[in-house]
Formats: sequence, C-alpha cells, structure tokens
Amino acid sequence: MQAFNFYLPTKIIFGSGKLEQVGIEAISLGKRALIVTGKRSASAFGIIDRVTTYLEREGVEVVVFDKIEPNPRTTTVDDAGELARKNKCDMVIGLGGGSPMDAAKAIAVAAVEGKPIWDYISHGQEIVKPIKKALPIIAIPTLAATGSEADAGGVITNWETHEKAVIGSPILFPKVSIIDPELTTTVPEGYTIDGGVDIITHVIEGLFTGADNTPLQDRFSFSVIKTVMDNLPKVIDNQNDVEARANLSWASAVALSGMINSGRGGAYPIHALEHSLSGHYDISHGRGLALLLPAIMEYSYKSRPAKYAFLAEELFDIHRDGQTDEELAVKAISKMKDFLKSVNRLLTMKDVGIGDDSKFETMADDALRIYGVANEYLDNPRKLYKKDILALFSMIAD
Repeated sequence: MQAFNFYLPTKIIFGSGKLEQVGIEAISLGKRALIVTGKRSASAFGIIDRVTTYLEREGVEVVVFDKIEPNPRTTTVDDAGELARKNKCDMVIGLGGGSPMDAAKAIAVAAVEGKPIWDYISHGQEIVKPIKKALPIIAIPTLAATGSEADAGGVITNWETHEKAVIGSPILFPKVSIIDPELTTTVPEGYTIDGGVDIITHVIEGLFTGADNTPLQDRFSFSVIKTVMDNLPKVIDNQNDVEARANLSWASAVALSGMINSGRGGAYPIHALEHSLSGHYDISHGRGLALLLPAIMEYSYKSRPAKYAFLAEELFDIHRDGQTDEELAVKAISKMKDFLKSVNRLLTMKDVGIGDDSKFETMADDALRIYGVANEYLDNPRKLYKKDILALFSMIAD
C-alpha cells in the first residue's frame, strides 16, 4: 500500500427531506447566494423555488443562473462569474447533476478572479494559473453520479477547441453538501442509468490501475459496484424507490471522495478517453464511460490478470475451480458486459451518434496532450499509446 494523506473537509448532510437545511447552512457562509443550475429539471420540478424559499427564510438573498449545459462550457462559467461579481454574491450553490456542481466550482473561482476560467484549467499549456481564492460552495446533487459533492474537482469543456479538462484545488471542496435522495426521483431514467455507470467507473479504474496489495480499497470498490448493481435495477423498475436511490446517492459520494483510492492511487484512462469523446460529440458522460469500460477491460486484462481475477471472485462470486487468473478475468469481463446490457448500456459508437472515424486521431491526440504521461501514453496496466487508443476506438466503432 502507498503512503497517503486523506483530506475531506466537506460537511455532508444526508437524508430525505434534508434540503430544508440549506438556508441554515448558507447563512453561516454569507448573505447572497448565486444558485447555479441546469436549464430544465430543477425549475420544472420546483426545486429552485424550494431552495430559494429555504434560503430567504434565513435571510439569504438569491440570484439564479440557470444556463448550465451538460458538459458545462468555459464561456458559460465566465458569464456566471461575471453575474456573481455584479450582484456581489458571496457564495455559490451548485444545484443539479455533475454539470451544475462542477460548474459551480469553476464559477466560484471566476467570480473572484475575473479572468477566463480556461486559464486555471490544465489542458496541456505550459503555465496554469494557480487558484488562490474562490467563493464558498454548497453542493446539492439531484443525480447520483459524479461525486462532485464530495471532491475538489470539476470538468469543464472549451467548446471552441473541443477540449474537456479538469479544474481542481483543495479550495474547491464544497463547504457543505446536502444529499437528499428524494431530489433524485426527478431525474429521467436514462440519466439515472448513466449516473450508475459513472459511479462504477470511479472505483473500478483505481482497481485496475492502482497499487497492488490493497485488499481493503479493492473490497471498498466491490461494495460500491455491488451497491449500484443491486439498486439501479430497482430504480429502473420504480422511479420513486427512495431507499434504493439513497443507496445510489451515498455510493456516488463515497466513490470519488478520496477514501477508496487512498493508499491505492491509480489513473483514470477511461475518463480521459471519455472526455475526448464528449468534448467533440457532447454525449452524456456516463454513456461515454459505458461505451469504453468493457473495451478497456478486454484490451488490458492480460497485463494485470490477478486484479481481474480478484474482481471475478469477490464481486461476481465466480469460483476458481482450477481456473487461471486469465480465465477468471475473461468471465469477469463477460459479467460486466451482462450487467451493462441489462441496463441498456452495452453500446457502440454508433449508439451514441458517432458515425465515422474522422475524429479518432484528433480525440487520441487530445487525450494524450491533456492527460498523458509526457504526452506519450495514458497510464494503464497496458500503456495506451496513440496506436492503442485508435485500436480501442475501432473496437467500439460498431
């Protein structure tokens, strides 16, 4: 196991009905909040009105910015930062799925720095502006997915260059996250499924790419994955199963909180490749991960068969019975594909609207420049050079 520091300063308030505490928490941070949210669902289901009521009850004034896109744009972040400055907002509340929460973190920086947010995001440039200050952040997830409610990072897209990259700093941990599972009942089925795949990918990437001899971290990962596999079908069957949604919501928060990968570390090659896909094609993040996950498993397992065999035995209860690690690994991959198929997420590029290979080389170059080791390869048990990335893209083309 590796040495590590674990730091999670976010106060988490969890439970059905806990949304009503937002005003009490906010008044301790400031007096005027910018609510950052998407264009539709939070408004359509009255969630913005409820949050506004709870804030105003405690004397917190409200400014609403409801223009966040899926895969939030740098230009949108800059516009919201300017709005926050003009209105003298002293906190940002990210309300929605991963996109509004990620955007809220970037907006918290843009509001005080007054410079283009892209300057603060590492995307392969020589100098990245350091994040020295930001407005305090409250996160209120309405979707179990990204885990942005319990980490200090976010993903922002420059649509002019089609680059999608990470903003991050300990300053960007939410001061408070209010995780109310009842809010997730408003999410369409497709995004709920995509969110479940995102949770799985957050913990399975470290399993495949992190240190050896980390049984506790690996079993934490299996527990998160199993929780998603058990509860996602329940939510598909019954949108209002709040207990199942609570399990998914907590799995989301735990998955990327830093707890599971502490001592194990690891890289995120699936996320790196997905960012290139959605940076060019604007697809759902979870759908892009679902597209890539089985392909990378098939491409990589021979380089680390023991970890895959451990996955087969511990998660899928496949008995060894004299089988080799590689034989168990193949069965684990098959089981993962079975699960994805059961929730309608065993996909090809054509299924997500990518009809040809015209951008494959550009997407590979983007992934290597932004996330690669010395711009040469993505860290993975089987290192992913450009030729490997192109081979992976071809595997899932149709």
